[in-house]
Amino acid sequence: MFSIWHDIGLMQKVARALWRVAAALLVFAGLAWVLQQPYFAINQFRFVGDVEQLDEARLHGLMNKHLTDGLAGGFFSMDLNSVESSLKDISWVKSTSIRRVWPHEIEVSIEAYKPVAVWQAGGFLSSDGQVFEANVSGAQKSKLLITEGPAEASKLVADFIPKFTEWLKPMGLTMSKLSLSERYSWRVVLSNGLEIEFGREDTPTVLEERVRRLQQSAKFVLDNISENESHGYIDLRYPNGFAMRSESLHRVSNGAEINKQLLSESETKTDAKSVVKTSKSVTKKTTKEVVKKPRGGDKSDTTRSKENR
Repeated sequence: MFSIWHDIGLMQKVARALWRVAAALLVFAGLAWVLQQPYFAINQFRFVGDVEQLDEARLHGLMNKHLTDGLAGGFFSMDLNSVESSLKDISWVKSTSIRRVWPHEIEVSIEAYKPVAVWQAGGFLSSDGQVFEANVSGAQKSKLLITEGPAEASKLVADFIPKFTEWLKPMGLTMSKLSLSERYSWRVVLSNGLEIEFGREDTPTVLEERVRRLQQSAKFVLDNISENESHGYIDLRYPNGFAMRSESLHRVSNGAEINKQLLSESETKTDAKSVVKTSKSVTKKTTKEVVKKPRGGDKSDTTRSKENR
């Protein structure tokens, strides 16, 4: 019967393998012990990037939590993915990147969401539709557009902000508020308080068509609105025109009345020109008849002159 104890060569090979394994385990254990020594401990976090909104107390508490929960270990063993995930739980943080800086430091790079509008009554809205909370000064907040809409429609509202801005820009109008109702109907409040009802986007081009009608009557609209239109209102949901109420109009005007008024103004200017031309013609003709003298040999003219006497 074969026995390993009788094979000296095989026993030597097994012994060498066991020594190698033992040596490797010893080296690994020693390396682990060295890495856990205070010299390799993380003792500093450095934050770079969009750090204006940093809540130092909250971040310090977050970092201390990771250090005391055994996640730190040292420069080589800290679980950076866990730290990064914790930072992303902060609503205003868009993205983060973390790297080790020899020998005791962790550098945290932060990219924050940029507020383009105030969302509802509390948070802020980013350009890609993310709703978040941030430390924004009162002066900066007062310059932001106010937006409202269903919670699930924040991205849609963010996408339409530049569209409405571009549509109103040729008329010199600026928004102060953009609202989307529960029925997905759009309403804009201008900086002077005038409300514009755009309605629902039932077709891909319906909003652009309504904007085009408004732009075509821009002169009429601008001539009949003031700097304060808290009760002013324009409804663009009509198929061939729009309704308007303002402080100067004191009534509602539809598209037909606007066109009629513009046509009337045009005709008035044309009639005025015709009257001026006619009066000049009559003046010339009268002057010519007055200076004309009867010829001496014309008996009828002489007879008419005697009868007049």
